[in-house]
Formats: sequence, structure tokens, C-alpha cells
Amino acid sequence: MDARLLDEDKVMQICFVTDDLEKSVNWFAELTGKPVPPVGKAADPETANAIYRGKDAAVGCRLAMFEFGNIDVEFLEPGPEPSAWRDLLEAKGPGCHHIAFKTRDLTKRHAYLEGKGHALLQRGEFNGGGGRYAYYDTVPDLGLMIELLEFDDDRARQPGD
Repeated sequence: MDARLLDEDKVMQICFVTDDLEKSVNWFAELTGKPVPPVGKAADPETANAIYRGKDAAVGCRLAMFEFGNIDVEFLEPGPEPSAWRDLLEAKGPGCHHIAFKTRDLTKRHAYLEGKGHALLQRGEFNGGGGRYAYYDTVPDLGLMIELLEFDDDRARQPGD
């Protein structure tokens, strides 16, 4: 098993969950002077192939991403269905949901995090394809989740490829 989490020395993203995406995004844009980014959504259930707490799930969200030179700041409003996003919003209210790291090998990093006792809560494919995400339960240790992002154009060769 690989004895590290990081493939590169940077945090890719920090995400905040909210119950009012437009209000949060407008507030942050005014605070930072950044333009309001376009609102997007999670992949449709047919293409997301999402798993939530070990079972197939039709999870959804709306999101907006502020791009900074060194990190992206994401605001995410979960749909009404159970999800890792909805769980944290209901448990703690609006606030920090996760920090994200890019990985070239989600399989190895998954084994590493689960070996450290951090269960996979949710995973799925990106909207538009091109990669996948996975959330791990690091809330007891960090107060937020860790997300791993794997992009097809930078993915390490896997057995069977």
C-alpha cells in the first residue's frame, strides 16, 4: 500500500455547502471582488454512477466555482436526496464541506484512506465526464471531508487498461 495521500504538493479546492447558492455566491463575489461564476450542476444520475454509503444513488447538486491562482473555492447546494453534501449541511448548517486533492490513482489513494480508517461516503463521475470524485469521512479528525479528484487525461495506468 502506498504510504501517502498526495500526488502533488497542493490543495486543489475548498468547498462550502449552502442552502442558498445564489445568496452565498453573491456574498462571496462582493467580499472578494471576483465576478459571479456560472452555476453548474452535478452529473445526471445516468452518467454519474454515484454510490452513497455503499449503495447506488441518484444524488444531485448545483454548484459555482471561483477560480483563484492557487486554489478553487466551490459553493455547492445539495439536492433534497440523501448525500454526503446533504448530511453535512443538515448536521452543521452551511459551512466548509471538504478540501480536495487531485490524484492520478484513485484506487491506491482509496486503499490508503480506508486503511487509515476513513470510510468512503460517496463517489461518482463528473458532469460531462472526464473523471471522478470520492468523498472520505475525515470529519471526526478534520471537521470536514477529504475529496479526491481523478481526471481521465492524467490518470495513472490501471491493471486491465
